Amino acid sequence: MNIRTVVNRWVEYKNYKEKDRHLLEEIARLSYESQRYQSLKKENEQLRKILEFETKFPKEIIPAEILNRVPEMVNISYMISKGHLKGIEVGDPVIGFYGVFGKVLKVESESAIVQTLMNYNVALSAMDQRSTVSGILKWDMKFYLEGIPLYADIEYGDTIVTSGRGSIFPEGLRIGKVVKISKDESAYSIIIEVEPFENFNNPDVVFLIKQ
Repeated sequence: MNIRTVVNRWVEYKNYKEKDRHLLEEIARLSYESQRYQSLKKENEQLRKILEFETKFPKEIIPAEILNRVPEMVNISYMISKGHLKGIEVGDPVIGFYGVFGKVLKVESESAIVQTLMNYNVALSAMDQRSTVSGILKWDMKFYLEGIPLYADIEYGDTIVTSGRGSIFPEGLRIGKVVKISKDESAYSIIIEVEPFENFNNPDVVFLIKQ
């Protein structure tokens, strides 16, 4: 192999490496642009949902981003991006895109802690939207509506909403649907298992209701 051949192959190798570098840069650029597009698309969808939600809901609401989940063994709570400076107060009810989410537990100047309904201490006055039969919503790894008379008018698939009685939540906010009905003969009542409309595990945005 003469010197010319060696030089030519070296030049070819350098050209190949240069093309390879440009190709990798182009792939990285396209990947970045694709991710930004998906991010902007999601932000636009969220903004559109917020605007639609605000036009449908008559009370004052404040949207807030979820910053992180608060470490707890079982109960689920989150830190949000709004606090005292935006008028947030302890006890403010919190909802999501699909239904009741929880309430404000603690407030700082620019953030707050929201306690979700997935909490052993929850006791929310709720009712069947169709029949208006009411009870108390509790959580014990699942949601249950308790205190319902044995022969009450409750059916599978019924929507459960807030009753507005003895609660920080106004009447009529969606909670979930009836998925199981169990009779408690000894207590002359039935226990209703409720499947929530909200996703408490991976939320992005919540809304705080100002009364």
